[in-house]
Amino acid sequence: MIPFTFNTTPSIVFEPGAARRFGPLAGARLGRSVLLVTDPGLRRLGLCDAALASLETEGIAVTVFDEVEADPSRATLMKAVEAGKAANATGVAGFGGGSSLDVAKLAALLIGSGEDLDEAW
Repeated sequence: MIPFTFNTTPSIVFEPGAARRFGPLAGARLGRSVLLVTDPGLRRLGLCDAALASLETEGIAVTVFDEVEADPSRATLMKAVEAGKAANATGVAGFGGGSSLDVAKLAALLIGSGEDLDEAW
């Protein structure tokens, strides 16, 4: 067996009340301009509100991309990337389930590296 380390994301926080302390957590890692990737259902239900308020309290500019669908398409990913680039995002955070987290991870890669998606595969 060959030992290795595989890191896909700096951290995932899952605990009661985590959204209320999202600002300090994100600000320390993601910089002053964050792209928050989520889905329309969570946004409509107000489940992102505490996280958004926490980010704003920390003085972090937030751009919300809330168009993630189940089994997100390439078009959705690229719209998220364009939203992040337009906002000069210094970091990307996913809020929600697997689809939102997947889009957030790939958007962060493409925004941060400037790589082409096909080349990144």
